[in-house]
Amino acid sequence: MSAVNRINKYNLEQRARELNENGVSLRDIADTLTTESGHKISKDSVFSFLKSDKKYTAEIVESKAQLKAKVVEAEISTIDQRKQVIDGLLGLAQSAENEHTRVLAFKEANNALDSLDKRLGKLSVGQASQTVINPGGTLINVTNNNLTLKDKIQRYKEMGILNGS
Repeated sequence: MSAVNRINKYNLEQRARELNENGVSLRDIADTLTTESGHKISKDSVFSFLKSDKKYTAEIVESKAQLKAKVVEAEISTIDQRKQVIDGLLGLAQSAENEHTRVLAFKEANNALDSLDKRLGKLSVGQASQTVINPGGTLINVTNNNLTLKDKIQRYKEMGILNGS
């Protein structure tokens, strides 16, 4: 059985990594592992193990980077879909023939904006939502954070999240 396998067989991987990270020489790592395990571990075996371990670590790092890229792509896709929903709701609200439909569409647009805010981490979760309609029938205050729907829409347009119109 090779000494590299002994490092694995005797569960010395973490100890070998730890010593290596602390700048201990290959010879001293081999001596320490031999003393601690009671099994002969050579300097060449330590070198071979650490070399293969670095390749394995590099593969894990690459795999994590690819996974993160996929997560980012999924997040962007979700945000794009939410933008389309919000744009559609705002269009419906602006073209609605009766006030009830207009208010409902603005309310749903506000809910969608709140959801997008939470997704983007812009607002704290758990803020109570309230709808206040001024005498002219427009929505003026939608959450306790004192941002109006108009303010939210303007902010998202400035950020390029919503289409300007």
